[in-house]
Amino acid sequence: MNRNYRSIIFALLLILLAVSLILWKLNVFNLPVAFAGVGPWGLIVSVIMIIAIINGIMDLNFGSIFVPLAVIAIIFDDALGITALTPWTVMIVAFLLTVAFGMLFPKHGHFYGHHHDHRRRRGNFSNQFTETYDEGENGYFMYSMKFGSTTKYIRSQNLHRADLSSSFGEMSVFFDGSVPQDNKVVIDCHVAFGEMDLFIPKEWKIVNKVSVMLGDCQDRASAGDFTDNAPLCEITGNVSFGELQINRV
Repeated sequence: MNRNYRSIIFALLLILLAVSLILWKLNVFNLPVAFAGVGPWGLIVSVIMIIAIINGIMDLNFGSIFVPLAVIAIIFDDALGITALTPWTVMIVAFLLTVAFGMLFPKHGHFYGHHHDHRRRRGNFSNQFTETYDEGENGYFMYSMKFGSTTKYIRSQNLHRADLSSSFGEMSVFFDGSVPQDNKVVIDCHVAFGEMDLFIPKEWKIVNKVSVMLGDCQDRASAGDFTDNAPLCEITGNVSFGELQINRV
């Protein structure tokens, strides 16, 4: 879904929540019995979790699906009759399901036009810091980090795309020393309960299209003056319960 449309939908949902809370406090309408024991803050958090779940489903981000579901289950445990499972059992189950579904349905790169022999590197379930220099051959890179830390140095003379994912981990990727193919490169980032740092050459013109939901994207690189023939770097993806930093180098 287009980032602007997604932001509009989420903004409308939050406005609806605000209006509903006002009408509720003015006794214009009453909540169903299932919500009777839940305070206003619990309802606010629940709506935010629902928005996070929608965002996670659209991006196939399992951490943004199961963890918010667990939070909702904890808030409504009395109505659901699952007080014996909350809070820790539900949270542990959500964590295990996130890991399991991430292994069963790993994210794959996007393919355009014809098939390429893509070069892939993964760093899953490692608590060790790894550092990799990758020159590549086909201009496509795919990295995934879970439960660990890694630093990647991409050295490609025909770079056209990089798909990056960090869940419950930390990832730093340096693109200095790379040359975009056809003067354009796409960097697709997915961050959930983790951190990611991008280091972009100062000569590249950056277009930030990252969607943020209950996370943070610190863009320190998009602003600036660039020449007409400056390479275009389009950064896409989403950040949920995590942090993405875009830096110049």
